Amino acid sequence: MTSYVILGASAAGLSAIEAIRQRDPSGPITLVSKEPEPCYSRVALPYLIAGEKDLRQITLQTPDYFRSRGVEAIWGVGAAALDPQARQVRLEDGRTLSYDRLLIATGSRSRVPPVQGIHEAEVCYHWTLADAARIDRASEGARSCFVIGAGFISLLTINALLKRRPGLRYTVVEIADQVMPQLLDPEGGRRLEEEMRSLGMEVLLGDAVSAVEQGRDGKFTLHLRSGKTYQADMVVCGTGVEPNIGFVQGSGLEVGRGIRTNERQETNLPGVYAAGDCAETRDFISSEPVVHAIWPTAVDQGRVAGANMAGDSVTYPGSLSWNVTELFGLSCASIGKFRDEPGLEPIVFRDRATGVYRKVLVDGENRVVGAVVIGRPQDVQELGVLQAMVRRRTDVSRWKHRFTHERINLGMIAFEALKAQLARR
Repeated sequence: MTSYVILGASAAGLSAIEAIRQRDPSGPITLVSKEPEPCYSRVALPYLIAGEKDLRQITLQTPDYFRSRGVEAIWGVGAAALDPQARQVRLEDGRTLSYDRLLIATGSRSRVPPVQGIHEAEVCYHWTLADAARIDRASEGARSCFVIGAGFISLLTINALLKRRPGLRYTVVEIADQVMPQLLDPEGGRRLEEEMRSLGMEVLLGDAVSAVEQGRDGKFTLHLRSGKTYQADMVVCGTGVEPNIGFVQGSGLEVGRGIRTNERQETNLPGVYAAGDCAETRDFISSEPVVHAIWPTAVDQGRVAGANMAGDSVTYPGSLSWNVTELFGLSCASIGKFRDEPGLEPIVFRDRATGVYRKVLVDGENRVVGAVVIGRPQDVQELGVLQAMVRRRTDVSRWKHRFTHERINLGMIAFEALKAQLARR
């Protein structure tokens, strides 16, 4: 009987449990989570911060779920070391778990920038349930908030606090020359920046915090590289995430941007798999090694890993960057390649009256390789269809002129393209 150990109780770990149980209904599974709380949806934390949902509403699975699937769950303890020769994982409390198949799905943690004094100051991050509680406490009674980084996490935090703590004044500093560089191209970034400024936020681009101090009264002083100085009642830092894999040091596990895996989510060590934010895979479009720290990717990789751990033979086609969110009343989305580059044709639609901006990128063989959209909710509704077109490497040469229209029926284009493809066979 095969024994399984899964490190991490979020998207990848839960997806792997389902995949294993579909193929192996009785092999013992031990799930280990460093967080003390039952597993919850990390992507729903902004709703918790905003006061729109409670913990029960963002909980993914209850203890009954694990009992019904024969899973022993260990909460509040992380992995401390991996011994691949003995096929054992040592936990932080000294316990040792043996495995036949091990999945490392330990996710990621907030990246702390190299800022003098940041470790000593009570700076807020936004990645865990404990982080959300800290933000809530820090924002109570605060009048000013300084935000380090204008990326995805930071802006989601501001968006949530606008609802929870109306009246807070925001100053946002970003080292890049645009806001949200991971999700939007420069034009989309300018559109979002305009909306932020219209809400009274001060946005500082091309600058960074060099030092942070916290006085005895709890107030913060922030020194910027440009020489500017700011005062704030609270500080939020959102400068990205990094894989949570410190415990694998010395194990022989190959690590690049994350734990290196093949198309079966296998690592270089026998019986050891990795999935989710801590796993390095191949980008679907470029085939370059990447870590896409997004929920759908973690679910897919966990499913593939779990299936193969249970003896199946399933392959992962590669990661595809895909983000959709709503910020300050604007729907923002991007998929695949969304920045201009040689060899790609940008097909753009703009409507200044409605504020809609959409760009679809097509390669030299007239295949859709990505897009960026900022506008209204209805403007991002068909992004799932566009993702399928990218995955299928759909030739849109006969229909790409339609991308310049305000309304495009992506479903119909995809259907017509599929018919044309089948007719050529």
